Amino acid sequence: MMTRYALLLFLMSLACFALGQQQQMYTQFMYNKMALNPAYAGNETYLSANLLYRDQWSGFPGAPKAQVLTVSLPRLGKRVGLGVNFERQTIGITEKLTYELMYAYKFFLGEGTLSMGMNISGRKYIHDYTDSRLFAIQDITLDPSVPAIVQTKNLINAGFGVYFNTNKFYLGASLPRMIRSDLDFDDNKFFSTEVRHFLLMTGGTFIVNNDFRLTPQMMFRAAENSPWGLDLNLSGTWKDKYSAGMTYRTGGARGDFGESLDFIVAAQVSERIMVGFAYDATLSRIRAIDNGSLEMILSYNLIPRKIKTIMVNPRYF
Repeated sequence: MMTRYALLLFLMSLACFALGQQQQMYTQFMYNKMALNPAYAGNETYLSANLLYRDQWSGFPGAPKAQVLTVSLPRLGKRVGLGVNFERQTIGITEKLTYELMYAYKFFLGEGTLSMGMNISGRKYIHDYTDSRLFAIQDITLDPSVPAIVQTKNLINAGFGVYFNTNKFYLGASLPRMIRSDLDFDDNKFFSTEVRHFLLMTGGTFIVNNDFRLTPQMMFRAAENSPWGLDLNLSGTWKDKYSAGMTYRTGGARGDFGESLDFIVAAQVSERIMVGFAYDATLSRIRAIDNGSLEMILSYNLIPRKIKTIMVNPRYF
């Protein structure tokens, strides 16, 4: 029965497939699902929040950085999930602020739950041409193509997602942006657009013994006119408290062994708080000038006392 539902969800996701990347990637995607798929909103009946920081290609001038806050609100009734997502991303002189509202509706299918969700998002792009890091061979103020101003642009977009999970398995697919919004700061031009992104994530857990379980997981990313990417993760968890794992990320240039090899550790430090840390060791040729990527996450679950007393079988997804 579970296999039939999983196959149905996968076929639905293929219908939305888009070829080919703008969307921020996260090594710890397994702990940050709502930022990638609106259908995850309300996955639990109580409030949960994640705070994430990512420093990509550390040591590389102008390298990407991201800060994320996601809040999944307590479920309304048994079927409606709501959430909010805030992101700040910087690369070079460009800053992008994203704010999203998520809505999801739940269908109970045997031992699993199928969620269908949508998001409405706003983005503010900022180009700071007054940044002191800009330089030129001659006086930069003499170049008319570089205005000594701060440019801003606001956009609205929408996305869609589906997510199926049981106690030990999950499969989700999403299109976080469905509208090709104009990214050009000159209103008379239309060369640059936000492209559609397709994300597919799945994973399952296998009980080895009373204290240890193994969890393989995968994240597939594709965007129009860009190469696809794949994260393959295997992690182990001891006593449902301490986790460690490794991810292989495809990518890089021709001849590279891939984009990175990522190491993840996490700890459930209390019933409500989880912390995670990831380090991406670069495999591509950019490793000659960067120090890898760092990522940290803090999760908080406001679990009501009445729920704590009846939790017998742990839910991993």
